[in-house]
Amino acid sequence: MKNEKWSERRAWEWYRAQNWIRGYCGYPSVCVNRIALWQEYGHEAVFEQVEREFALAKSTGLNAVRAFIQFEVWQKQHDSFMRNLEEYFALADKHGIKVMLVLGNDCTVAKSRWKPVIFGEQRVDWGYHSGIKGGQHAGDYREAGYQLLDDPDVEPLYYDMVAELAEKYGRDERLQVWNVWNEIGNSNRGNMSVPAMERFFDILREKNVMQPLTADVWSYDGNTDVNSEAGRRALELSDVISFHWYGSFERMVRLIDKLKRFNRPLLCTEWLNRIEGNDVEHLLPLFWLENIGSYHWGLMQGYSQTYEPWGAYFIRQEKGENLDLTKWQHDIYRFNGLPYIPREIEVFRRFAELADKRENNK
Repeated sequence: MKNEKWSERRAWEWYRAQNWIRGYCGYPSVCVNRIALWQEYGHEAVFEQVEREFALAKSTGLNAVRAFIQFEVWQKQHDSFMRNLEEYFALADKHGIKVMLVLGNDCTVAKSRWKPVIFGEQRVDWGYHSGIKGGQHAGDYREAGYQLLDDPDVEPLYYDMVAELAEKYGRDERLQVWNVWNEIGNSNRGNMSVPAMERFFDILREKNVMQPLTADVWSYDGNTDVNSEAGRRALELSDVISFHWYGSFERMVRLIDKLKRFNRPLLCTEWLNRIEGNDVEHLLPLFWLENIGSYHWGLMQGYSQTYEPWGAYFIRQEKGENLDLTKWQHDIYRFNGLPYIPREIEVFRRFAELADKRENNK
């Protein structure tokens, strides 16, 4: 018999047993994408950088990482992928970093721009957010994003992958949270991925995993209510609530107030967009004060170039908006490991210390 969604009480019992979660998202600086991270090619050099960045994260006061897997690597290089994933967990644990594992993902490119995975050295388009010219952040198309999940012959393999990961890591304390789906409905996908998201939740609960499950909400109306059927379904299924916000500080405050009404722990699993005033000095103290888990986007400037603006910002600028695109959008360290803005690192360390003191005084 499968487990059901956690009660509010169980969710809070789990959350109060954690130290304040302060993590980050993104790929090692030497990787432009998830293929580069998880594939066999270049593994030793990539994971040397993974460990360096875990050590850097720990020294910054961070204690968690949000890691996206790549279905095609699991599918085509299964055994080495599973070894690499285990090594990732071991290195994270060595440096006191807990892992949030992201399974499904609706941030995808349009089918007209989609290309099958090619293993080996990965192409880098320099000067473009995510290292892809015409990628999902380009902002210049309205087609639905595509993924192999849309192929009925391939779809069952996704469920096999989730089942295998649940069996291997469902009782593993190094894995802190299952992020069942990233931004359901994004890339103009609407409800396309909802049945698969529901199946992912079912599989994890059938496997009786001990960690909480969540699917991110990311799109809101003017009143900061979740404004899509897919997003509302994500909220219904989630044990704890994960949300994304890259906009203004004021809207963040209003959004938190809205989400508190669900009476469940909150995790902001994507933030940091200096172009919109979504910055470390305002957001991190707010998350500490409200005891909200935090995962900003990007540790170190790298091949994925998430320090560059979304392509949509250039389009908005051309239309006359006054945007300061000289600021880094994401990331907190330069390629050389020095801070982009030193006072941001001071803020991370100061509030990590405050969180640890709060934990010790429980």
